[in-house]
Amino acid sequence: MKNTYKDPIETIHHSISTGDCDALSDALDQIYSTGRRSAEAKTAVCFGYKALAKHLGQGDPVNALQAHDRARQMFPGDKGLLQSEMSFLKEFLEKNRKELTETDFDTVQIIIKIIKALIPKSKTKMAGQICEPFEQNKYKTGQTKETSTNASVQLKEMGNCLHLNLKPEQRKALVKELAPYLPALIKSAEKMGLFDELRKKKKKHKKS
Repeated sequence: MKNTYKDPIETIHHSISTGDCDALSDALDQIYSTGRRSAEAKTAVCFGYKALAKHLGQGDPVNALQAHDRARQMFPGDKGLLQSEMSFLKEFLEKNRKELTETDFDTVQIIIKIIKALIPKSKTKMAGQICEPFEQNKYKTGQTKETSTNASVQLKEMGNCLHLNLKPEQRKALVKELAPYLPALIKSAEKMGLFDELRKKKKKHKKS
């Protein structure tokens, strides 16, 4: 049955109750892209993206992680939302640990830094404790693949999706933070396009 609701918030609630995930996804994207951030809108968007992430699961990990991240963006200092996002990423790594390359685990480090970039400074300690296992590569096995797999591609797509959520100043700060890291980590950042914006600005500056 076609949804007749015009208000995307009503559509979110209706789609969840009827299990219409296509309508749910459309309504969430609509309200997210408009920047509508009233208390009612944030609660509905958070609830909706959590439901969408659960539906997508590991069958569509890229969009599921993005859904988790967008839910958390509504309440960036919320511990439970961050734990849910990290639990999903942990599940992905444990499921695909034998399919990931050495560079993929460098990409995980970048993803964690992108996630932490959106967390309020007052919650830095809390975020550090939750993200510590990922930063220490505790989910990495002793043996990794030598060539990229589908899981490698998915991991890089996750990073790209999350990177798009950052504001320009956050992207710039992230590039600065990654700069001193090991060559392999920089190589991963390069593949994800994190340096493209900086190069464009340099070219414009030279032309002027």
